[in-house]
Amino acid sequence: MHVTHARVSNFRALRDAEVQVDASTTLIVGRNNSGKTSFVNLFEKFFSASDDVKFVLEDFTTSRIADLEHARRQFTEAVQLDADGDEEAAVALRSKALELVPAIHLAITIDYDEEDDLAPISSAILDLDETCHSVRIVAELAATDPVNLLADFSEAAYRAGSQFNSHKWLRRKFNEYFTATYRAVSPVDDSVSRELKPSAARSMLAVRFIYAQNKFDDTPADKTRTLSKTFEAYYRASSSDDKRGQNVDQIEEALALASKQLDANYDELFEPFLNDLNHFGLELMSPLHSPRIVALIEGAAVLRGSTRIQYPSGDAQYPLPEGHNGLGYSKLIFTILQIRGFIESCSQASPQPALQVLFIEEPEAHLHPQMQETFIKNIEEYIKNKTDRNVQVVITTHSSHMVARSGFSKIRYFDATERHVTIKDLSTFQANVKKTRDGRETLRFLEQYMELHRCDMFFADKIILVEGTAERLLLPRMIGRCAARLQHQYVSVIEVGDAYAIRFRSLLEFLNVKTLIITDIDSVDPSQKKRPSCHPATLGAGTSNSTLKKWLPGKDAITDLLATPTQDKMSKKVRVAYQVPEEPNGTFGRSFEDAFIIANASVLADNLSGLALKGHFERTVGERPSGASIESKAYQIAENLRDHKTDFAFDAMLLDGWKVPLYIDEGLQWLTLP
Repeated sequence: MHVTHARVSNFRALRDAEVQVDASTTLIVGRNNSGKTSFVNLFEKFFSASDDVKFVLEDFTTSRIADLEHARRQFTEAVQLDADGDEEAAVALRSKALELVPAIHLAITIDYDEEDDLAPISSAILDLDETCHSVRIVAELAATDPVNLLADFSEAAYRAGSQFNSHKWLRRKFNEYFTATYRAVSPVDDSVSRELKPSAARSMLAVRFIYAQNKFDDTPADKTRTLSKTFEAYYRASSSDDKRGQNVDQIEEALALASKQLDANYDELFEPFLNDLNHFGLELMSPLHSPRIVALIEGAAVLRGSTRIQYPSGDAQYPLPEGHNGLGYSKLIFTILQIRGFIESCSQASPQPALQVLFIEEPEAHLHPQMQETFIKNIEEYIKNKTDRNVQVVITTHSSHMVARSGFSKIRYFDATERHVTIKDLSTFQANVKKTRDGRETLRFLEQYMELHRCDMFFADKIILVEGTAERLLLPRMIGRCAARLQHQYVSVIEVGDAYAIRFRSLLEFLNVKTLIITDIDSVDPSQKKRPSCHPATLGAGTSNSTLKKWLPGKDAITDLLATPTQDKMSKKVRVAYQVPEEPNGTFGRSFEDAFIIANASVLADNLSGLALKGHFERTVGERPSGASIESKAYQIAENLRDHKTDFAFDAMLLDGWKVPLYIDEGLQWLTLP
């Protein structure tokens, strides 16, 4: 039995979103403010046992908050129409006003097998279809009496007149009018439903939330005691467990002996004070008796107030407080202890919850990359070893290392590039790519790439794909020179090699993030059998670049590529940039190196003596060459530098006054646009 889907509507940025939940671990990824934490918060607001977690007005999607104001105005007009005797128009307008009153929905679909214990969800099973093995629980925050809400809202506005602030009134009165309710709804017929008590709904779905912003710090004193307090919670969860009961009983027996000794010490210590009370007539206040100080020591209480986590020092002689431990280590202990405590509390609950869902927000906080990979790799196995019941884990993360370890099937991508958040299921992406030609090979390449390189494209505002090391090393400088606005955005730069940009096509189109592909025109001579590389101005030259031939702009001949208008270099949110002449009908390069040389021929000529690679230039153009000579021989110079591209990039970094090649300049300018 496990949760398979969660559909959300009207909650913050999640206006209408559905998340497919993995049977074991689901990774929720996306840019900042894409709704990841909101998804977790909604479960907390509906299913947390804490009374402190409440809905507020701002939990509505902003457009739906505006609908409340529109509803008030329409309701007021309807009242006026009714007073004027136009009852039919009043009824119609009042109906429209009531339709505008928003509600937050969370619909959870649960699948089960015939072997599962159905007792915990029996009240949610509403169909008699033997082939249907699903139940649906709908949690809703809605106005208990929307007519009364709009009537009071309108009356308050009328009384306050021009001084009325509708937003403040709604915030203040919100919990008076909006209430959470729970229903079981038939998965085969929406009209069939049954109301559930909040306690019944929460007993079906046990949840725990481990948030990223825990009170860990580097304070040397033992002040926050975050770990100590977490061990207290674990003690309480374990105290009724049969296997651990003996240990708990032994602790309680030891505390009872200590209490007895303390009682004797207290009698001796406080006797003078208690005798003093008699001077104030205490013995005359029948039926009162003289008080006695006794020690009532309980295990949980001792942990709560008197127990500290300590670590041995280097020589194991002087114990150190938990504040001296590394943040990453403390965070890992805290997270694992919370998981273990959740499992223990669920196992001791009566009745047993039908489902257990653990939400972990950004577990990578304070963990170095290797710890992040180890955590995501081992979390499922750890939980399986601790309980025979299925515990589903939902993790929100910004960690490229966790994404790389998880694989596509578990990733849910929250896309906030449009007006409202949409959730994209990478298991669906995986299935669709498999159906395409060379799909399995493409998936194998992407999965291997994710494992070997950072996968921060899932969290980026913009993406740039470059072919080689020289472009990657110089890209920050080029952005600073011609597209400074990109310095204030999260841009993921991915080095993909000579022929692999097209392998990212399906993934980039799926992610829908604005992407610039900086690639080479890669001219080859089609007149020869092996199509060797050639000068890009060679008559009849074509390209060997798969991206240019099969994707953007989808052309082979170099002349056609040069004549391609800018709009044909784009498809949705992806644009390609390849070498073009710096001046109309001028020289153009085959690769980044000769394009850079052409764009900066004069600068290179003036500074040739200071270049580490000056010998490679001089072998082609001689000593003290002119800028024109370097420009005309750029292709040959670049060929000489084929095995020294990194050194070329370092030489370029040391130059002053160089400019960005035109094709990259145009591409980066496009990328700066919204």
